Amino acid sequence: MFKTEKEFDSIISKEWGEPVIWDGITNLESYMKTSPKILWILKEGNEHKKENRNHREFHQNVKIYSKWKSTYKNIILSSYGILNNLEYKDLPPLNDEAMINDDIVLDKTALINVNKNGGGGHANHTLIELNYTKHKAILLQQIEGINPDVIINCSRVNRLFNDVAEKYRLEKKEYSSEYNKTINYAYNSEKLLINYWHPASRMKDEKYQKQLLDIYKIWKAK
Repeated sequence: MFKTEKEFDSIISKEWGEPVIWDGITNLESYMKTSPKILWILKEGNEHKKENRNHREFHQNVKIYSKWKSTYKNIILSSYGILNNLEYKDLPPLNDEAMINDDIVLDKTALINVNKNGGGGHANHTLIELNYTKHKAILLQQIEGINPDVIINCSRVNRLFNDVAEKYRLEKKEYSSEYNKTINYAYNSEKLLINYWHPASRMKDEKYQKQLLDIYKIWKAK
């Protein structure tokens, strides 16, 4: 486990090369007080400026990005449901400040990207797969350091799902939803890993959030 995120930022810079997007736990104090601890694994940051960026700082104030809801609406609402053990129908509304009531949900989560150099408006899956191949050891070390209870793999890198499941000796299962889609997940008594779609996918919000919350409730009931 790395000692501090600042030290790990240095490792990421050396591993990926600059410009780089640093990521991880949004707010360490809030995250450490939160249960369960949630990690979202995404593809890459949209990076048009060729300069270093700190996504942890950005995630503390995502509303500065005009299109923040396209990705973060599903992340915030799904995370809130998991943290409060809610069903989809019981989720409260998300306000324009990227909060639910006065709760800054992203402060309680961790978010990382597989490609830490960033990309454009459309993800290059081949490049993301290459990033995983090249930086697998560091990414798995970062996940270990964050030490989440719930891991939502939205990178669409299936090898990452398989490697994390193997690392933590998780039992693999399939979830068949009412939407006729099979979702792979894996678990033990301490961790839940879900292989899922990116939160900015074209899937309807209800479908996206409900399936995640249903799988979480299945795990909680075991």
